[in-house]
Amino acid sequence: MPASQELYTALLLKLRSLWPDSVFDGDLPPEGTPYPFVHLGDTQDIAEFLVKGAAFGRMSITVNIWMNNPRRRGDLSLMAFKAKALARSISETDSFGWCLSGCEESVIPDNTTNDPLMHGVLIFEYKYWRKK
Repeated sequence: MPASQELYTALLLKLRSLWPDSVFDGDLPPEGTPYPFVHLGDTQDIAEFLVKGAAFGRMSITVNIWMNNPRRRGDLSLMAFKAKALARSISETDSFGWCLSGCEESVIPDNTTNDPLMHGVLIFEYKYWRKK
């Protein structure tokens, strides 16, 4: 399995263990889904080099959190804090070792619906290496 899919699956399962009915991947959830919810988004894989068949690289993965009450920014921040802790806990998958090397976090207003939303964006950056 590609490194990007192993990381995506590992993070998706960890997020769903914390918020079982509020984590979505692929398409955004259907209209009427209760807030807050989490969406596992894009990945980017940057293979750095191959040495004697060993793969090394960098990977980024985006996690989006939406909240429909701007007065509950603290709740969104707590969800982001918990998501970062889960991301840090990923150190290996079946074929790869992982090291979280950074996290970029933004909270931005979102006016794409009739309700004012807050949109938390977490971009996790990992370094990885093939174990086998």
